[in-house]
Amino acid sequence: MATRSHTPDPRAVNQELLTVKQAAQLCGVSTRTLTRWGLSGVAPSPVKLGYGTRTAVRYRQAELLSWIEAGCPEMKTWTWDGRDSK
Repeated sequence: MATRSHTPDPRAVNQELLTVKQAAQLCGVSTRTLTRWGLSGVAPSPVKLGYGTRTAVRYRQAELLSWIEAGCPEMKTWTWDGRDSK
């Protein structure tokens, strides 16, 4: 018997993933600063969707909110448990 994989509603996914600009606004910094923080391990890393020149970079809103709520610790000392910060 074949199993079907569940495809999430794209509208629901878009509500949880932020563009670099949206994520930077949420954190109160420039896009350049957020990108630098992600690369250096200061902030959560983005999710990359696609490959090559068509890669979309997005940040998980719940992860950023949880990180901010925790006081913006360095990533080597903080891990996200995958739950909303509510």
